[in-house]
Amino acid sequence: MEIRYHWKTKFFSKKFDIYQNETLRGELFKEGLSRKVTGELNTKRYQFETKGFFKREILITDQQRHIETGRIQISCRRSDAVISYIGKDYKWKFDNFICSRWSLSDGMRVLIKYHSAAFSGLIESSTENELLILSGFFIRNFIRKRFQRSASV
Repeated sequence: MEIRYHWKTKFFSKKFDIYQNETLRGELFKEGLSRKVTGELNTKRYQFETKGFFKREILITDQQRHIETGRIQISCRRSDAVISYIGKDYKWKFDNFICSRWSLSDGMRVLIKYHSAAFSGLIESSTENELLILSGFFIRNFIRKRFQRSASV
């Protein structure tokens, strides 16, 4: 069964709202100058905390249970990442040159596809796993911000 969400944001906003059938289901929100981003989807709440400078690692914490539940390794040279969660690795990558499509796979099949336009986009998922859905969305925004910072230097 495929689950579809769409997301919206505003210019210069640090918040992305995630909807399903026009009902708000969650958000991704960066707190000021912090290295922490909070994500919520279907009442599941996670925090993504960036560690390191050259070797980017993001710790994922389940905020209801207050335990670390996963990690994300982001490549500095390439635009790809690996999510480690419950003993499995999931590969994240851009699917087109202009970075408006990206996906998350388990090594055998694509689990989640993401599409973006200017301030909105679509998430199509064959899994109900909120952590994976939010992680794939978080990575795209993390890499996009990194490109924006390096372009302004």
